[in-house]
Amino acid sequence: MGSITGSTLFSAEVESFRAEPRVAQTSVAEANAHAPMGILDDATLLDQAIGGRLPAFDELVKRYRGKVMRLVGSIIGNGCEVEDLVQDIFIKVYLSLPKFRRDASFSTYLYTVAVNRCRDELRKMKLRKFFSFDDWFASNPANQPLQEGGEPMEPSERRTAVRLAMKRLPPQTRMLLYLREVEELSYKELADIFEVEMGTIKSRIARARDRLREELMPFIRGEV
Repeated sequence: MGSITGSTLFSAEVESFRAEPRVAQTSVAEANAHAPMGILDDATLLDQAIGGRLPAFDELVKRYRGKVMRLVGSIIGNGCEVEDLVQDIFIKVYLSLPKFRRDASFSTYLYTVAVNRCRDELRKMKLRKFFSFDDWFASNPANQPLQEGGEPMEPSERRTAVRLAMKRLPPQTRMLLYLREVEELSYKELADIFEVEMGTIKSRIARARDRLREELMPFIRGEV
């Protein structure tokens, strides 16, 4: 990922995209076809990229990769997953070029795609955190779910255990836990949705968490 380029970034799916017929570009774009990429503005590079010239998209990636990296890092925190997300973002942008309506600049469109992708990733991170039940296991070391041999479960196995335990809960209990723990709705929002007092929602969520822990006990004891 050290040097994302259009030449190395894309899969056979993108190569197929490049092979599709293109609408003929204007004479201005044709005149710029052989100009050094570094002197062309974003709009011209965009024209050429839409026309199938991958080096033009390479130049756009070069210009904006660092900025997108910093944006993604500021939203989800720096880590090895940032580079994977940035790669996903540029692939998504490249594949969606024919649909780009030019009602905004390329940079605005790129940042919009990046922010939306980060939102998706944050939601996935919330799901992974909730279904791993990390907070509870960290505060209750003796309650780690076990494998058949008595060894602690791996995080992926814990997530599976929590999902199975969730399925055993009544539908409304599952929904309440999901809205509070994953979607992070406030107690007031939940009280409005379920048309009850806020104190009632708090007690229901406490009971729902206790019920989920009870359903996890067979995994913790190594009985499943």
